[in-house]
Amino acid sequence: MTKKVQKQATDLDPSAMSIDAARNKIFALLPDFDETETLATASSRGRIAADTIVAPNPVPAFRNSAMDGYAFKHEDQLTTLKIIDKSLAGHPSRNQLTSGECVRITTGARLPDDADTVVQQENVSVSEQNLVIEKLPEKGFHVRQIGSDLNAGASLITSGTHLSPASLAVLTSHGISSISVKKKLKVAVFSTGDELVDAKPNVNAAQIIDANRCLLSNMLSNEHTDVFDLGIVADNLESLATKFNEAASSADIVLSSGGASVGDADYIKTVLEEHGKMHMWKVAMKPGRPLVFGLLQSNTPYFGLPGNPVSAAVTCLQFVKPSIRYMLGQAQAQLPHLSATLLSDTKKLPGRTEFQRGVLSIDEKGTCSVDSTGVQDSHMISSLQHANCFIELDSDSDGAKAGEQVNVLPFSLFSDLPVL
Repeated sequence: MTKKVQKQATDLDPSAMSIDAARNKIFALLPDFDETETLATASSRGRIAADTIVAPNPVPAFRNSAMDGYAFKHEDQLTTLKIIDKSLAGHPSRNQLTSGECVRITTGARLPDDADTVVQQENVSVSEQNLVIEKLPEKGFHVRQIGSDLNAGASLITSGTHLSPASLAVLTSHGISSISVKKKLKVAVFSTGDELVDAKPNVNAAQIIDANRCLLSNMLSNEHTDVFDLGIVADNLESLATKFNEAASSADIVLSSGGASVGDADYIKTVLEEHGKMHMWKVAMKPGRPLVFGLLQSNTPYFGLPGNPVSAAVTCLQFVKPSIRYMLGQAQAQLPHLSATLLSDTKKLPGRTEFQRGVLSIDEKGTCSVDSTGVQDSHMISSLQHANCFIELDSDSDGAKAGEQVNVLPFSLFSDLPVL
């Protein structure tokens, strides 16, 4: 009698694209976004630079002292000097020194042309106008040379730079008082489903409060996006078509949640084909397999995210946020990966890359460990609230055992936990 071989359970869907393939396909289809505006440099934090900017002049523009002390000519090799003047920040001394002379100098003050070294005040003794150097420093000590920060012609920022406080300070130090930045991307968000209602104290037994718009809007709101809420759309073709047209006429990117699966009332794909073109439907990831991407008639990118909140959040993080960065010309850095020791067993079916919510911690020795938040059902918003990372399990994996090293993707978008 032939023994029947038990097939391994799998979550494989041959029609689903890998995460990398899906992301690359989306990037290839995204339209150019070249709208710019000019802002005061000091008010541009968080915006995206539209141009590459080079230094118009060196910084520092003159040799200055890094210490409070005395500037002198090192070649004299003298340790007893006469103090002939003082150079204060913004109030320089005379430029010429003769042998045996020095000037009192403060931090940031201009050095005389004939001086090349500064001895700090703690290493000297002073009697009236006479200075005795108790420890002769090396030539050039405590002198900031012209262009020692950046020389003229050096790159200050490149197009696509996310303008941080340090970037703005660098620009300002070179006298650049205004800058061209990408305009904010307009992002439209709506939800679909007859069962959905806005937040209120009491709802009917068959209704669900829509938390996805709140979740997605706050995930995407930052200094380089304007997110606006288009509400809830009923499950019918006419209402959805009207909403698509409204969103496409007012936004640079449109996303919805719900209606992207294969249910009887899932009309997203039908309406998208009538008002644009669908380029992708399913991705081999969990949560978040039913992900629609297409272009509306005005060439506006559209993302149809799953209806379950965790699925919507993960697909937004993996595809929508990188697409926004791409359209704004930013380098496509992926989410940072860390390796951590798994504290408890985790299971999955092979066939999809899985992102399980976890809590990452680092002990006093710098060792990373991670534990699951528990049940991983995709409707459980609280699992995002209690997590500060995703545990990433490969497509071929069937899970991992406690004590194994796993990849984790830290985040601070959702959690109440401190940012690591």
